[in-house]
Amino acid sequence: MIKRISLILALVMIALAGQAQLLWKVSGNGLGRPSYIFGTHHMAPASMIDQISGMDVAIDGCDIVVGEVEKDSLMSPEVQATMAQAMIAPLDSTLDKLYTSDEYRIVEQVFNKYFGSMGVKLSQMKSLKPNAISTQMQAMQAIKYFPNFDANNLIDVKVQERANEAGRPSVGLESVQEQIDLLFNDPLTVQAQGLLETCKQDEFFQVQSVALCDAYMAQDLDKMLSIMTDATMGGDSEEAMDALIYNRNRNWVEKLKVMMPERAALVCVGAGHLPGEQGLLQLLRNAGYTVEPMK
Repeated sequence: MIKRISLILALVMIALAGQAQLLWKVSGNGLGRPSYIFGTHHMAPASMIDQISGMDVAIDGCDIVVGEVEKDSLMSPEVQATMAQAMIAPLDSTLDKLYTSDEYRIVEQVFNKYFGSMGVKLSQMKSLKPNAISTQMQAMQAIKYFPNFDANNLIDVKVQERANEAGRPSVGLESVQEQIDLLFNDPLTVQAQGLLETCKQDEFFQVQSVALCDAYMAQDLDKMLSIMTDATMGGDSEEAMDALIYNRNRNWVEKLKVMMPERAALVCVGAGHLPGEQGLLQLLRNAGYTVEPMK
């Protein structure tokens, strides 16, 4: 379960030979018009769009844009409140109660490394579940290594906004509740142990975060897959990979098989879901579609 936490962190930010490509065309198997699959990274700058071959064609050619979760629903006050509540631990399970004093100091030291300059202390955040702390620290790692990071100008949001501006509505593959369950519903003791081990290996995870960012910027799905499936990231856990990637991929493909014949889709999901034998690209090929990189 500790390694599962490490893999969650990698996938929150992102997710075979010669797959140096993030945008793919899906055609054939009875489709009247092609659909498109785009691998995103939630911290990548919108300026990267200009480096994605065929993006204008994909936006112009689609009828709908499909995200992991429908974009606009995430901004509703009700959903924001639900997500905020899901990150709060019970009063008897705050961070200071989940750790010994020595363990708490280890987490506090690493937390201060990322948030100290902002004047934020761990004592102010101790009511958050450990996974909420983990995801915030992972985001800070990615922000540090992406050039020109702007929280209001990120690639996955900008692609969907461009499609919306062109009159293409947004739909989602999962509900907000499904994503909340994925991130925050592990037992708190397991979350706490995962956060502690991540903090103990902070330098290692910094290196992995940089490697994932570099691989994404290079549009190198092979490299991303290699990092994700490394044993030290939890990629050797069949249970974790099924829960976080493969089962979701299989569910998404079934939904896309219904969507794509009706409306050409531009599907925007974490790039970690694309590569591998159980990745979206291969599963679509297995279902009879032609999947090829956009040029």
